[in-house]
Amino acid sequence: MQQATHQRLHVRDAHDAHVVFEAVRQGFLAPVTRRLNEMERGMLIRPGAIFVWFESDDDNGLKRWTDGRVWGQSRMREPYLFYDEKMPHDAAQAANEANRAPAFRFVDGVARPGPSSSALSHQDRTTNHHPGLVKQAYSAWVMPNPHTRPQKWHLTAYFTYADLPHLPTIDHDPMLRTMIVPTGIYRTGKARSRSDDDESSGGGYRAHHHDPNAHNLLPPFSMIHASVGTPLPGPTPTRTPGTRLPEDQRLIQMLNSRHVK
Repeated sequence: MQQATHQRLHVRDAHDAHVVFEAVRQGFLAPVTRRLNEMERGMLIRPGAIFVWFESDDDNGLKRWTDGRVWGQSRMREPYLFYDEKMPHDAAQAANEANRAPAFRFVDGVARPGPSSSALSHQDRTTNHHPGLVKQAYSAWVMPNPHTRPQKWHLTAYFTYADLPHLPTIDHDPMLRTMIVPTGIYRTGKARSRSDDDESSGGGYRAHHHDPNAHNLLPPFSMIHASVGTPLPGPTPTRTPGTRLPEDQRLIQMLNSRHVK
């Protein structure tokens, strides 16, 4: 039977997650290597439980996390995603709230000692503190050593709003609080933005790229109609006084040759 990676812990930020990852990498904590069965779900998924698992492309590992529960829409509280469990009374409550006048709730940041906590921020910004579970998810690219391919590691944690303020942090764990996270091994596994894609592709010129000197560029001469009386299209380029552009010189020669004939 599998066990939770940690039985009871509140991970606050990316550093806390990396500390847990490092404890797994060094063998002090055990990851989950397969899907939880029904018995394991009922026994292990509880407030404070944390599961570390490795994303796998084959059937020998985990491709995604499943727990058999129904979750609401995800909410990003950097660097974690949060999902509130859908309770049986949520549908009726949503229908009642839809008939009410719209209410606006302004939440000021609550001053708390110690490192900022994404979970507490989510709690402060959530209007409906139901008694069910909240799922907290984080992922990172892990480079165990320079000779291996990066791996996608995930951390899935559970808590309730009532129990969250009472969960211990890594500062209260004798083993985790002494763990030192090496640099360059863990990188937050966020989705890459369009700008990141552009930079990673080599920074080549793109059609939509704005060139600040574009107004000084002439179209090719073959695209200009050189018939008599037809003005040259586009803005007149700048040039050194007393000199002519090759296109102007060619037009003058054409007009002089016609005049001689």
